[in-house]
Amino acid sequence: MAMDYEERLLEALRTVQTSLLPSLVRRHPRHDINLLHAAVLQALDRGGEPTIRDLADMIGRSVSRTSRLVDQLVAHNLAERNEDPDDRRVRRVRISASGRDLLDEVQQMRVEAQLQLWEYLAEDERETVLHAMELLAKAARRYRDERD
Repeated sequence: MAMDYEERLLEALRTVQTSLLPSLVRRHPRHDINLLHAAVLQALDRGGEPTIRDLADMIGRSVSRTSRLVDQLVAHNLAERNEDPDDRRVRRVRISASGRDLLDEVQQMRVEAQLQLWEYLAEDERETVLHAMELLAKAARRYRDERD
């Protein structure tokens, strides 16, 4: 039975993503960040100023790979590296205002794309989908809190 859910969820996600993604890419060609860049920005957006090692642990990548990702984000003014005030050998990273603006813009793009789909739902279906999304958001918060 779990496999049936997995297959149904995979098919549903695949259909939504393949239907919406091409139009999002065409609408916003200047945002050429990849999935790992987005993961780093989202981790940084949670607050604090982690070290590269901490950030690597958060996104599940090596320290050297994470350092290169941060270098790329810094080069695009999406993140900032700062010296740790207590240990000059340690560098801390934080999201820049431009990085936060980019995340906000990408999030808004996602919302707009999802809302376009709402036009193809009946009112009772919209309520069902919204309720399901709220349940998923609660589960995601519990998942994140358990891992933090």
